[in-house]
Amino acid sequence: MATGRGRFLLSLRQGLERTQPCRHEGNSRGNKKKKPAGGGRSRRGRCENTKPAPPPPPVVYCPAPSWSLPASFSSENYFKRLPPEIILKIFSYLDAASLFSVGFVSQQFHELANDNVIWYELYSFEMGRRKRRPRLRGMPDSVSTDAQDVPASVWKKLLFSEMGCHKDAVWKKQLRNVNLNTGMPEQTEQVLRSLRVVWEITLTFKRGKQRVYEQSRSFSTDSSVTVCWSAGVWPRIHHVYSMELHGVLGSPSSKTATPPWRSLISKTVVSRIVRWKYMGTDSLVKLVQFDGGITVGIWRGTWIIAFIMATLHFHRLVERSVLGSLFCPYRPEEFTPLHSDVPLGFSVRGYTVLLLLHNSVRRIMQCRYSPVPCTRDEHHGEFVQLRPVHGGTSQKHPPISGRISFPWKVGELQGDIKNCCVMTVSVLDEALRPVWCISSSAAVFPSHSRVVSETYDGEQLALRYDDPDGKLKMTLVWMQDLQLYFLIGLNIRIRVRKV
Repeated sequence: MATGRGRFLLSLRQGLERTQPCRHEGNSRGNKKKKPAGGGRSRRGRCENTKPAPPPPPVVYCPAPSWSLPASFSSENYFKRLPPEIILKIFSYLDAASLFSVGFVSQQFHELANDNVIWYELYSFEMGRRKRRPRLRGMPDSVSTDAQDVPASVWKKLLFSEMGCHKDAVWKKQLRNVNLNTGMPEQTEQVLRSLRVVWEITLTFKRGKQRVYEQSRSFSTDSSVTVCWSAGVWPRIHHVYSMELHGVLGSPSSKTATPPWRSLISKTVVSRIVRWKYMGTDSLVKLVQFDGGITVGIWRGTWIIAFIMATLHFHRLVERSVLGSLFCPYRPEEFTPLHSDVPLGFSVRGYTVLLLLHNSVRRIMQCRYSPVPCTRDEHHGEFVQLRPVHGGTSQKHPPISGRISFPWKVGELQGDIKNCCVMTVSVLDEALRPVWCISSSAAVFPSHSRVVSETYDGEQLALRYDDPDGKLKMTLVWMQDLQLYFLIGLNIRIRVRKV
């Protein structure tokens, strides 16, 4: 390093000597400078008495020090010199997770970590905690249950299957009892509370950033739950690319070593929706609806999100909130319908229709219609039609107590949007199995087609819903003298593959 610095200073000095002009000494201040002979101009910048620069010193290169391992060090694997019994004794003090992880270290550890004796002891200890007798499932009784008489890794697989399915078996057993009035499991709300299931909204912005919001409050009925998110700083709706609704197993605010499990329920790409479905407005908030039963409240004049509300039907809600993954939703097993195909001009009786209109505060109307015929004709094509209520029916048209409204609250601000509510519909087959279940916000608009009714003569309003599996139209009439709504028409169309 010193040699390099000396060479640099030497080259700098030589450069300055070459570029600096030579100064001529004068006799005194008043004396004029002597002109060169011949009357020519003096050539400045050229030194007459310049000595040649000394040669640069030789560069000495120092070889890098060579490091050598001490003679006592050896690359020999000492675990290979240990007897297998000693290693198995060490492995016997590990838990199931550590024993499973140590099997990926080497081939020797993989063979020893799958020893049936160790996994049999872990399996017996786990079953002893649950007061169950260890046994082999799916094997004949003639096979001995000795630890070494079974194939390799059998006790390991049994232990992991028992540990993974124990909690699932508990809540699945609780969901077996079905409420005959709603067709849904009776203990759905209790199971959700015992599993500490909550729901989160994840907003993905157009620039790629994400923001997660935890639920603020929820409201449950016999067949659905309404969840609201209003706390936090919200962006403008135009900056949002997509909205994802996740079910979270365990409270995300709990201090645990592992993150909570998240299951995707629905995903809505906001930027691809050309036209939003307008629901209603008041002096502060405007309501718009997206797919998946998600309703967004927007501050008027700013396009900033005020709150997000989602209505979830109880049909397979626990499975959708728990058994999915972060990116893939839960896919239920498709059951075989009682009537796989309804021929043209044929009618099937025995269906049940459950209708509920409510909001986050109270129930507006609740009706049950059974039996309801299911018909199909050439005008409907791939849909079957159910008409529980129509203009000429002999059943009594149910009134709607109170007005239809959608209350909301954000912090200290609150409001009430008229002619909006939450609609929950369940269509059950003859065996009381769900065929088509929906739960979403709905708005009441003036009806373009009028239902003929001899009893009620007033302003008719319509409430519509449409998704890939079915359609619904509800017709209401407003009686000015009674100040009540009456349901005079309910038309449901479901795809043939669902019934």
